[in-house]
Amino acid sequence: MADPEHLAKVKQGVKAWNTWRQENPNINPNLEGADLSKANLKGAFLANANLERASLERVNLEMAMLWKANLSRANLWRGSLRGADFLEAKLAGAELIRADLRNAGFLGADLEGASLAGSHLEEADFWKARLVGANLYKANLARTMLWRANLERTNFAEAKLEGAVLWKARLLGALNLSVEQLSTVKTIQGAELDAKLRMEIERNCPHILEELQR
Repeated sequence: MADPEHLAKVKQGVKAWNTWRQENPNINPNLEGADLSKANLKGAFLANANLERASLERVNLEMAMLWKANLSRANLWRGSLRGADFLEAKLAGAELIRADLRNAGFLGADLEGASLAGSHLEEADFWKARLVGANLYKANLARTMLWRANLERTNFAEAKLEGAVLWKARLLGALNLSVEQLSTVKTIQGAELDAKLRMEIERNCPHILEELQR
């Protein structure tokens, strides 16, 4: 359950919240289960905050700092999260359906079992992120960086991958991932692939297995 003081403070607005965080650097905010749907938290400093199971539908978290925050099982349906930084954040089981995550950073983040169906992920950075069993149905991953990302058992049904970089990504057991989709990526050089999928790629679009040319 959210700490009443912390919840009251975040509802005062981003300016008051960020000032409070600066004045209390040793406090890790507890906003577990809080209802912050439609809140304007653009640019909010939410590093190390506990937002587990929080209701964040249609929230504005553009450019927010969420380093090592816990958003496990949080609902961010149709949230505006453009440019937000989720460095090493926990998002396991989170609902990010139809969210705007363009240019967001997920370096080392855990999104196991998260649903990103229909989300905008263009130019987002998932370096070393964990997306095991995540749902990317109809997600737009154009020009997304998936370097060393763990995408085992991830659902790619109707996902757009044009210009994406999957260098050394782990794609074993990936679901609904076609050669047609992969033919549009920049590279999957060094990626871990199921044998059958690798054979199809070698036959139809071997260039994507080559080293990325800068």
